[in-house]
Amino acid sequence: MKTLKSLLLLAMLAMALFACKEDEEINPIDENPDEILDGISGDMTEIDFERGETYKVVGDLVVPQNASVTIPAGVTLEFQEGPNGEAWFIDVFGSLYIKGEEGARVTLTASQELIEGPKNNGIGQLWGGVIGTNVAGDLVILYTDILYAGGAAREENAMAQPATGGGGELNAGDASYALYYIRQAQMRQDGIFVLNNSKIAFCPDDAIRINGGKTLMTYNTFEVTGGTGGDAVNIKAATSGDFAFNLFYNLATNGLKSADTGPGERGRCHTNFYNNTILNSGYRRAEPGRGAGLNYESDSYGDVHNNLLVNNRFGLRLVSGESQPRVESINYGYNWNYGAVQTITDEFYPTSATSSVGLIGNDPRTPIPSTDVAGAPQENDPMFENYDPSTFTFGGNSSVSTDPLSRNISPIPAGADFHLKADSPALTGGITDFDPVHTAYTTLDGSMTFTPPAPRAFFGAFGTRN
Repeated sequence: MKTLKSLLLLAMLAMALFACKEDEEINPIDENPDEILDGISGDMTEIDFERGETYKVVGDLVVPQNASVTIPAGVTLEFQEGPNGEAWFIDVFGSLYIKGEEGARVTLTASQELIEGPKNNGIGQLWGGVIGTNVAGDLVILYTDILYAGGAAREENAMAQPATGGGGELNAGDASYALYYIRQAQMRQDGIFVLNNSKIAFCPDDAIRINGGKTLMTYNTFEVTGGTGGDAVNIKAATSGDFAFNLFYNLATNGLKSADTGPGERGRCHTNFYNNTILNSGYRRAEPGRGAGLNYESDSYGDVHNNLLVNNRFGLRLVSGESQPRVESINYGYNWNYGAVQTITDEFYPTSATSSVGLIGNDPRTPIPSTDVAGAPQENDPMFENYDPSTFTFGGNSSVSTDPLSRNISPIPAGADFHLKADSPALTGGITDFDPVHTAYTTLDGSMTFTPPAPRAFFGAFGTRN
């Protein structure tokens, strides 16, 4: 009896296998496992992100409150255009960790159709951005390229809701930021915001706006950010942290700006800017008095040293008037300035010749430091490995003071190398005996700790290639 049952069972299994085989022939297994996966949207905790895969984003993505999501190395998210022209966002109410690696970067970008289409005007707006809300935990982004972001916010997005402060950081229809993070007054103040070894390029306004939080940004590239306004990194109240060894190229306004304003807690806007390279920036800002390479205002303060400022509309600006920074707590000097033409060298320290009057050299509390490098046009060439700053023009205007607006949105030239040559005079002369704002940046779960890099005696972000 057992033998008969066994034979019947084997027969049934054989029939089932034969049926499966026929189904396979009708619906064969995907022979291209590396092709782009089906569209994703919604709750990111329900998406199993796999290393090296590409995903089409067909709706807003959300990290729920108190949840944690990790995007592994090599992942690409391609944001598609919505059926009614929507730009899709990543709204972060929990913690988001984007863990690209040096040889396997993560990419957040628009679809190829959008990049090649008529909506691409050179300054992004093709998808939304990554938005850390006032209940978010950590936002950690490593070895990631964030391209063509800054699309219009919608009423249902966090950017237009109280989750980003007040009634919303933006109104529906406003161009957004590539990255946003907030620590609103009288709400949670823990968690960290870290951006390391990443690139942000092509966005219409601020690339990053930070309304509070413990922040570390190092070894990043910012390229063509802002249309007729917008800073690469716009830092607001209660933000404290270290910003170092970053490259900024062709920005609308400032590379780094600190101001103790916005929805964060007052009195704690302490930011160090050191060993950054900022080139060809400030000329797309519509207002004639704005566009410094580095900017402190409205009771912000920190150490600002060893920066390489090349052909910018203005140099380091400590804002005068009612919006002054905390002058007694700012340590500046040991910065290198280069200008290809007289109208640039005239404004290494914004003067009374423009509406951008700064404190340096114009107030007895803030003299021009003898430790800075600043000279006549084309003096003090930092000697880049492969880039000639003497050829720079800012759009054919006669004066950066009277007619600064430029429509130039050219990216970094192919082959450009902003390391310093072995015989560069900018390899020495910096200062190294100042402390970071924070000695460590540790995630909420304690699994990752980031240490700010020590300052280097060379000027700028790179030193020599070898």
